[in-house]
Amino acid sequence: MPKGQLIINGKDAFREYGIFMDDTALSTLMTPAPNKEFISNKYRSKNGKRVIKHNPCLDEREITVGFNLSAKDVDSFLSKYEKFCNEVLATGEIVIHSSFQPKVWYRCVYISCTQFRQFMREMASFSLKLNEPDPSDRGEKSKYVTDDTDIQK
Repeated sequence: MPKGQLIINGKDAFREYGIFMDDTALSTLMTPAPNKEFISNKYRSKNGKRVIKHNPCLDEREITVGFNLSAKDVDSFLSKYEKFCNEVLATGEIVIHSSFQPKVWYRCVYISCTQFRQFMREMASFSLKLNEPDPSDRGEKSKYVTDDTDIQK
């Protein structure tokens, strides 16, 4: 199994939750974020429009990432599922890191989860709908303050 390939919120997702990426998850994460619209202005007295093309900025993006959850038996499956819901989804914040892109951390906000596909007691497939608010914030440390104690310093 893919131990160490997927880290969610700093924990090995397979060891902690029995979770690993499906076949399309990595390509979904790697899909480039869109640019924000350029500043433009249309004048009635001029042809076309004027576009200010300097300083392009990335826009947020919503992605749907596929995962699988597996366990050795039904009780273990339900325990891992509950742990994942409580420790990851309930926090609202998901930081995804993989061994395939060792220098990239995807900082996302949890929106929703699809109904399980292929639920077979010890395994299930599902997708998480996530929002990546700032696709330029993918370093090991976030460029934003995330701890309230840092604000007081």
